[in-house]
Amino acid sequence: MRVPTGRLTSYTVTIGKVPSLNAFYASKHWTVRAKAKEKHCGEVLQQLQQLDKYELHHVSIKCRVNYRYDLDNSVMAIKFALDAFKQWGGVKDDSPKYVDRIKMAFDPSLPKDTAEIIFEGYVVDSDS
Repeated sequence: MRVPTGRLTSYTVTIGKVPSLNAFYASKHWTVRAKAKEKHCGEVLQQLQQLDKYELHHVSIKCRVNYRYDLDNSVMAIKFALDAFKQWGGVKDDSPKYVDRIKMAFDPSLPKDTAEIIFEGYVVDSDS
């Protein structure tokens, strides 16, 4: 049984310009989408591999973006970052059982075409 320790921690990553949701699903071929996912997940994994890894019991995600498209079209930044976070071992799964909240906001103080994603949650007890 996975038990939270009561120790809250967070991980912050930055991701460059991702395709908008509309552009991602309008791609002509699945290989275009696969290459985009591989590129952006790799960008996030490089940052995560520099950090001490603790699996989180569940995760809340906060995302600030400064992309030129509508906020709802910026959701691919979260998708790519969460896929990388899961692959890294920061959370067991990206289902609602483990991801309980996503908050996204436009932030013009960030560099253009950048998103900052914060994963926050309670560390899993490694003995459980």
